[in-house]
Amino acid sequence: MSAQQENTDPVFRRFLDRQFEEGLALAQSSDLLDLRLVSLPPPHCIAEFHCNGLVRQGENEVAETNEFQVGIWFPSDYLRRVDPCQILRLFTPHVWHPNVSRELPLICIGRLMPGMALTDILYQLFEVLTYQKYNPREDDSLNKAACAWARANQNRFPVDRRPLKRRPLSLEVKPI
Repeated sequence: MSAQQENTDPVFRRFLDRQFEEGLALAQSSDLLDLRLVSLPPPHCIAEFHCNGLVRQGENEVAETNEFQVGIWFPSDYLRRVDPCQILRLFTPHVWHPNVSRELPLICIGRLMPGMALTDILYQLFEVLTYQKYNPREDDSLNKAACAWARANQNRFPVDRRPLKRRPLSLEVKPI
């Protein structure tokens, strides 16, 4: 489907509008997420996570950082098929995680289904970046060295325990 067809497909257009509306609402209710639309109509966005995660510094040092950027793109056939390598692109260098490739800017969030909601993708990205979710099997990881390191350092996880979405605070005010 061409870019022109993508813009005129009313089903896909409504899907995108709803996804970005819900994604922006999640970002507004989060202290850890900013969501920027990159193009209009909005098939592209950048998710900026301000949560604690790990990066590799030099050859042997693993350090915490709190800034991650991930590009998210919904191709015109997203409602029918998904290629995770086409949907997600990690912009933050040296992320240290079994689900993140060292050579390519790829991140695996788990099973990505056609038509999966943007908010579900954002939650899964957050879980990976904060080590709430990781693959402990070297034979099935994007970064075997990070996988071995993670198994030996499980006591450090999750790196960030805060929720992505602020919890509602219900206060009862009584006159004195």
